[in-house]
This record gives sequence, structure tokens and C-alpha cells, in this order.
Amino acid sequence: MFFEVRIFDAEGDLKKVISPKRLSNRFWKHGEQNLIDFGEKENRSQDWDNQKAAKDEYQLEDR
Repeated sequence: MFFEVRIFDAEGDLKKVISPKRLSNRFWKHGEQNLIDFGEKENRSQDWDNQKAAKDEYQLEDR
């Protein structure tokens, strides 16, 4: 099931409205090629934790 999508510009003015039928047609035409894999998001957060730990390793110590 698809819902109407409204696209706004930076000022908050409505630029475009995409109907549910159009979204459905686009989905079935292009298939799973354009779907976002949200599973990768978890890996990014782990990378961020590793980068943060690496930065902390080089901090100066108080004397």
C-alpha cells in the first residue's frame, strides 16, 4: 500500500504531489532495484563507534 507523497521546497511551499497509483506503478516497474537496504545502517553506526574510539586514543593527557 502506498500513500500520497508531498514534496516541499526550503521555504515550505508545496512543489509536487505524487499519487499512490504512480508510486505503485513505479515500484512494480523497477522492482527491488531501487529499494534501500536499511540493514547497512547498523554497520555504519558500528563504524562510527570504532572511529570515535580511535580518535579518543590520540587525545592529550593532562599533566
